[in-house]
Amino acid sequence: MRNARYALLSGLHAVALCHDVRGLYGDPVPPPRVRHELRGCEPRGELARAVTQAIVEGTAPLGTLDVETPGGGWRLAAVRVLGARGDVVTVESAGPPRRLHGAYGAVPCANLVPVPPRPPEEPAHEDVTFLGCSPRGALRDALAAGATEFETVRYQVLDRTSGPQHEAEAGRVTAAADSRLHHGLVDLTVAFPRSGLIPPRTREVWDLFHGYEPPPAPGTWRRYTGPARAEWLNQAARRARRDPRPVPGTVYELDGHGITDGDALLCALGEAVLGPGRAFEAGSPRALGEELSGCVLVWHRADVARACLGVTPLLAVPRPATFQEFVDGLRAGGVRVVLD
Repeated sequence: MRNARYALLSGLHAVALCHDVRGLYGDPVPPPRVRHELRGCEPRGELARAVTQAIVEGTAPLGTLDVETPGGGWRLAAVRVLGARGDVVTVESAGPPRRLHGAYGAVPCANLVPVPPRPPEEPAHEDVTFLGCSPRGALRDALAAGATEFETVRYQVLDRTSGPQHEAEAGRVTAAADSRLHHGLVDLTVAFPRSGLIPPRTREVWDLFHGYEPPPAPGTWRRYTGPARAEWLNQAARRARRDPRPVPGTVYELDGHGITDGDALLCALGEAVLGPGRAFEAGSPRALGEELSGCVLVWHRADVARACLGVTPLLAVPRPATFQEFVDGLRAGGVRVVLD
């Protein structure tokens, strides 16, 4: 199908190419937070402070929490303490715990026990309809046989060359009907997870990078923040893979007035070196230094990055690199950095 904007996939194969979608773009519902009981635990330090606050106020924010149990170490992110009873502390975190090896300063506990989740207050899924689809493979065969449902599929957002800009889980196909807008094609309804909805600003970024060339206007990345800027960076790095690498001995001018976090630095640096709408895939200070080895980087308004980079959020995992770490990494890779 020409001009397909979306693809539905089962396993490794596309089972439908579609012209458009309805219901995919909106404010996503945050995924449910996970509760655990820290049993046989003696709160100390920040955990002890949060437990005291939770007893008085009902809950208390904590941040990242490392726990050491007889079965190993675990890290919980974006933790909130919900209460304490004897030697049991109840906490809530963003997602399940991650395994740690040799965590310094972890709180010793006898066990880390998951608490069964509460029933969701709102439906966890909603209907998303992919419009003007051409079924193929197993989905085409299932529809021809009269099936009313199909297995869980993934979806891709496609650019003009049919390359994937984004891929994620979609859900189970629950209905198929003749398309009213696209003759001879079908509309496919999917029970889509509400936590997977795409913010409209992210769609704007995909539309800007839909064509053969990235956005030509310098500084376009500045209009986006948060997840949309992170997606800009992802698309810009994808477009820069085939571009020539920096030439040793070249002097590059970096406009630093908007560099307030790591994503802003990578957007501005990619634009200064590779051109508008392009970015480096490597994001660590030393990797950037190796990319620009032998070049001269004149960093204007470096005072903005010095005040902002690596300052917040202090509890992010992994911790964001500071301004000095970026400068040191660039210089260690062979870049002459001139701070202006």
